[in-house]
Amino acid sequence: MALREVNGGPAGARRRSSGGRVLVVGAGPVGLVAAIELARRGVDVRLVDKSGGPSPGSRGKGLQPRSIEVFDDLGVAGRIVATSRSRLAIRKYRDRAVLGTSDVVPDAPEPTASTPYPRTVPIPQWRVEEILRERLGELGGTVEYGTELAGLKQDSDGVHASLQTASGSESDSFSYAIGCDGASSTVRKLLEIGFLGQTDETVRMLTADVEVSGLDRDFWHWWPSADGKLLALCPLAATDTFQLQVGVAPDTAGELPLAQIQALVQERSGRTDIRVRRVEWQSIWRFNVRMVDRYRTGRVFLAGDSAHVHSPAGGLGMNTGIQDAYNLGWKIAHVLRGAPAGLLDTYEQERLPIAADVLNLSSKLIAGRIKGVAPGDRQGSDTLQLNVHYPVSELNGSRRGEQTMVQAGDRAPDSLLQGPDGSAVRLFDLLRGPHTSALAFGPRSFKVADALAEHFRDHLKSFPLLPAAVPTTGPNRTQFTDNEGHTHQNYSINGDTLLIIRPDGYVGLRAADPDEAEIFQYLSQFLPTHQAN
Repeated sequence: MALREVNGGPAGARRRSSGGRVLVVGAGPVGLVAAIELARRGVDVRLVDKSGGPSPGSRGKGLQPRSIEVFDDLGVAGRIVATSRSRLAIRKYRDRAVLGTSDVVPDAPEPTASTPYPRTVPIPQWRVEEILRERLGELGGTVEYGTELAGLKQDSDGVHASLQTASGSESDSFSYAIGCDGASSTVRKLLEIGFLGQTDETVRMLTADVEVSGLDRDFWHWWPSADGKLLALCPLAATDTFQLQVGVAPDTAGELPLAQIQALVQERSGRTDIRVRRVEWQSIWRFNVRMVDRYRTGRVFLAGDSAHVHSPAGGLGMNTGIQDAYNLGWKIAHVLRGAPAGLLDTYEQERLPIAADVLNLSSKLIAGRIKGVAPGDRQGSDTLQLNVHYPVSELNGSRRGEQTMVQAGDRAPDSLLQGPDGSAVRLFDLLRGPHTSALAFGPRSFKVADALAEHFRDHLKSFPLLPAAVPTTGPNRTQFTDNEGHTHQNYSINGDTLLIIRPDGYVGLRAADPDEAEIFQYLSQFLPTHQAN
């Protein structure tokens, strides 16, 4: 079923659910990724947002490498890279004097066979949302702006939502609902899920998109301050604006006039030549670090800021939320298509510990920012999120072995291959799409992978990977050769081995001399065995 566009209905109208339908509340990056993940698997999605239209602000201004890999799978990484910057250095000042220049992530690696996107990509959040809306449109979907969730009930039949639109109130029913509606989440409040953490009203920062003269656009300009009076101006790619971040007084609230913003910039930079000419968007951020103790109540789930709120330091909030939605979307779709309902329990099991770790990391980083530590001074590879993994997930079908080996629960690295026609192919090209992948190294694995792919025909693809261009037996076999040895090295392959790669790019199982019956039993835990009508 394709996504449908719904523009509201008469007051009191109620639409009947036709099969598996999902309500997604909130159309920021998290809600858009959730909708795309469901839509590309044929799930009927209704995506609503109470605001009158797309948000104009940058808010988050960077995508981490793991999020770009997510977007590669969704088919939009090329658009992201084309409208962003590949590098951005930070230049630190004291008044006019330059104190030094450094990369946002010092010593960040260059692209490799295993990691095609190794660096943070500076790009404003509104641009990310624009690209995701475009992708959703290609799948037949849209965002219903001006549609607010007013009530939520659930029973054994599904989730029943009360919605308020410009045309009046209405009710609609769904199989599941996902709250992606931010830190003030209506979904979370209706579920009565606690939002634990702390708020420090003494720490506030103005974030704004501004047009500025007197600064070049080659650097993220930073005036550090040990007393919380920092100033930072970051050029936003493919725009004529900068994102301004400046510490403000604890009692600051509402929008600041242009003259006051200009005075803050002049005071903190000690320069009169930097002129703020226009303010496109602004928001006051306060120190608010919170998260839920559970991601789910029955058929309703939380993702992104509705479940965890981080400081802006490290660019982790938006990215963690994107990866929440990416983890959840395929699981809901699989259950709607016949997979065991217990699959949905692994969402909280996998993602809640990640949110807690990220919250701790971002809190440490913002403490440094308040004291004047610039991003390039103390960032680390953890912000890139390439090391995120699920070591104790119930979806891990094999025991974890040596730490140097890619194993169950780890991110699946990319590699370079040669296709059957001799052309260059990336492993990510094979993994891209809504399917689970069976990577087969050796004749026994080839046979087992083919048999499993035949059984799980709609959901599993088999890829034989050879160490050299050696013909394989069997009719019409499509083979990929690892002439450079990247895949065998990246995955520590030594002998006949079968790898199961989950739809979200994590290793699910690693088996030497694989047994077909055992792997069939493993796959049956999360792959549908039939198509829903």
